[in-house]
Amino acid sequence: MKRIFILLAVLILIDSCVDRIDYNAADAATQLVVDGSITDAPGPYTVKLSRTRKVLDFTATKTVSASKVVISDNLGNSEILTEIYEGTFQTSPSGIQGVVGREYTLRVETRDGNVYESSPEKINPSGSVDDVYTTFEQYQPLSGSPKYQFRIFANTTGEPTGNNYYRWKFTGTYKVETHPELRTVTAGEARIPDPPACSGYNKQLEQIGPCTCCTCWVDLVNTIPVISDSRLINNNQFKNIEVGLVPVEYWTFFEKVQLQVEQISLTPAAYAYWKSIAEQKSGSSSLFQPAIGKVPSNMTIKTGTGGVQGLFSAYSSNKKILFLYPTDIPVGVGAIPGAPPPIAESCLSAFPFSKNEQPVTW
Repeated sequence: MKRIFILLAVLILIDSCVDRIDYNAADAATQLVVDGSITDAPGPYTVKLSRTRKVLDFTATKTVSASKVVISDNLGNSEILTEIYEGTFQTSPSGIQGVVGREYTLRVETRDGNVYESSPEKINPSGSVDDVYTTFEQYQPLSGSPKYQFRIFANTTGEPTGNNYYRWKFTGTYKVETHPELRTVTAGEARIPDPPACSGYNKQLEQIGPCTCCTCWVDLVNTIPVISDSRLINNNQFKNIEVGLVPVEYWTFFEKVQLQVEQISLTPAAYAYWKSIAEQKSGSSSLFQPAIGKVPSNMTIKTGTGGVQGLFSAYSSNKKILFLYPTDIPVGVGAIPGAPPPIAESCLSAFPFSKNEQPVTW
């Protein structure tokens, strides 16, 4: 019973952090899940393959390999992707690149002989992100002192001759620092040093190299997809679109927060996919309840048996970046909570959605 409780708690935590999609569990054992894209930005592009399997009352996924994964366009260009690790395939950095106006198709041949294909996806123009701005607010949690946060908004422009199907993706990036060299493990009745290799220290706490997991950049992402709505457009312009939140916490304002808002063009199939996910997540009866149900897919099985879910998308995008600094907090830097105790762990494991490479725009 204790193990079941722990597993449920972990699943709930995971679900609260990411855009988790749970597919129809009735035939979960036969569902191939596809997650891939091509854009008009330089590659490489990634395609991920997995299969759904039912765990308790949740649908989990397991990565799967394939014998061939191919992206092709309507002009006869194609590229076979390389499997960089199980279930993850990539194009070459100098390989195929998306072009606005062209159509792209994904073909997957699995090792059991099944063949899956996407419908042709056309890269439509992305329009532009014209302005990104914030509002500051105080709120009262159920217990404790008042807290503060920034709401992030965007004004954007669509294409005069397009369908105005867009998705807005918000990414808030902030810097953190941890102390993995302080990690210990239990040995009898005592605790002894156990720094991970990435800390640059050995078990005698001698520094033998640089730390590669002490400084990370962490991403805040949308919890619910934000997609275009014809009720919000006027003369091809979308105004006051709320795209994200940035809480005023010690780590978010440890140095600064990079706000990136991206406007992504969608085909009708991609729009239906993201709209379904947004509606399911918004309609959940509980904040922690995963979205469950049949999500539209542009993938079909051509040869063999079994179902397929997910999306292969082709899109262009336009983005704008803004920075928030501690001095931008209207009520002063005193609103930032005090420093927590040192984190004796790799920043890559301590913070979800983290990476140890500084963003080029930082």
